[in-house]
Amino acid sequence: METWIEFAKMHGAGNDFVVVADPDGVFRGGDGERLARALCTPHTGLGSEGLLALAPEPGAKGSGTDFSMIFRNPDGSRVGMCGNGARCAAFFAFRRGWAGRRMQFRSDAGTIGAEIESVGPDGASAVVRVDATEVRDRRDAVSPACLPGRVFAFLDTGVPHAVRFVDGATEDFDALDVVAEGRAVRHAREFAPAGTNADFARVDGPAELSLRTYERGVEDETGACGTGAIAAAVAAAERGLVSLPCRVKVRGGDTLVVDAPRDGDGLCRSPTLSGPARLVCEGRFRPEWIG
Repeated sequence: METWIEFAKMHGAGNDFVVVADPDGVFRGGDGERLARALCTPHTGLGSEGLLALAPEPGAKGSGTDFSMIFRNPDGSRVGMCGNGARCAAFFAFRRGWAGRRMQFRSDAGTIGAEIESVGPDGASAVVRVDATEVRDRRDAVSPACLPGRVFAFLDTGVPHAVRFVDGATEDFDALDVVAEGRAVRHAREFAPAGTNADFARVDGPAELSLRTYERGVEDETGACGTGAIAAAVAAAERGLVSLPCRVKVRGGDTLVVDAPRDGDGLCRSPTLSGPARLVCEGRFRPEWIG
């Protein structure tokens, strides 16, 4: 019997993904890494900055979750969380009837809540809010030896991020060599062994940031990074640079909104991320066709 896998090409604020319906766990097993690499490769595959493998599981093990999500980078590596991908996953599940407007789903970073805030008139776009994972492993003022004079805030928002705040008065934000500096940070010994994403943020107003991100696993600058937007906004808010909710303009041109309540010690808890998710196209393929 032939096995067909249904997929959608989607993007969240310019961060693009192949999303697959994977009830049989094809992308969870040992072959998932190879298949993800093949699908994410431009020209010979579908091309994307990541792959989302979703499976419906209403009320799985009494958890009340509607589906599960596995995220793989273009190199096939499996990571816990992707903010823009989570919004696309939620919209995919909503369109498939796996979940209502409010939902919960399992990820490698834990259970994620999401809400479809609005759906566009074409039915192919939506504004989605996700309840992100708690921020962990905060470290202030990390100065990588490979980049003398550069100072980063480090925090884990489901995946690790090192954030540098760019002084717009002295540095040209658009001219930053994000790939070169980001690659150095990503492999810096201070963030070993897992490495880190690298974010470059500029404060544009009392509740506004601009953000550029070098993403681990993609190994390049990306059009948007949801967990990076959370990391930058939280780090900025905890330093008194912005207030929340904060609008974060990403390289792809869209704006993400990060919010989080502050606790008694001034730290941000239970962050949320809101932004667009859009369907580009849908289709199906057979796994044996993928080289």
